[in-house]
Amino acid sequence: MSQRVPRSVLWTALLSGAVTIASLTGAAVLNARSTPVSPPTTSVSTPTTTPSIGVSGCLREPCQVLSTTTVGGTFVELIADAGARSGRLRIGGPSSSQVIETTVTELGVTLSATSLQCVPGSASACLIRGTGPSGTTGQVVVGRSDKWSAQERAYLSSAGVLVLGNVVSDSSPEVIAVQVDCRANQNCAGRPVYAQVFDLGGQEIGCTKTYSKVEQLPGYPLITFPAAQLRDCP
Repeated sequence: MSQRVPRSVLWTALLSGAVTIASLTGAAVLNARSTPVSPPTTSVSTPTTTPSIGVSGCLREPCQVLSTTTVGGTFVELIADAGARSGRLRIGGPSSSQVIETTVTELGVTLSATSLQCVPGSASACLIRGTGPSGTTGQVVVGRSDKWSAQERAYLSSAGVLVLGNVVSDSSPEVIAVQVDCRANQNCAGRPVYAQVFDLGGQEIGCTKTYSKVEQLPGYPLITFPAAQLRDCP
């Protein structure tokens, strides 16, 4: 003979089940509100990726180290890809993560073993230069407190001489670009030359007087002279 379940127990069980179902339903609603729903996709595109340069400094094999130097105790290498029409500056040795792309190669410059010059200072600088369609073109990479960055401006020397030097009496080098004193529509062969000086930020400081030929510039090939010899540029 079966025993009847007390009505109070039955109501307790029913209420407990109802509370459980309500809790689960409420949780599902909250979860649906908190989780965004992605709209349907009509097409799939392949993401573009940039090849990793890595600590070797090489983007396209075969690569070669064109030049090495030490500036302020920091080891610096100029590395070029095949053909030397693209490259990068690796700062701090093979295990360093400081790798800076060259930008002058985008202007048609071909890198060589003589493309790198670095000068120490409170703001150290490395000049990357090479021969391009318009003359010798270069870019400057500046290092302050072990942090190096490429400057945006490109420098051009119509006379083929582009160097770093200390002209102004401060603790940082300047960019010296030798120019041919030649106007448009002139025959520039054999024309005089002068040195144009910039600070590391790309601001023009001044120019020297003209000289009959490049070899007569003070201190050639390093080009050194006091700031007192600078005047307004032509």
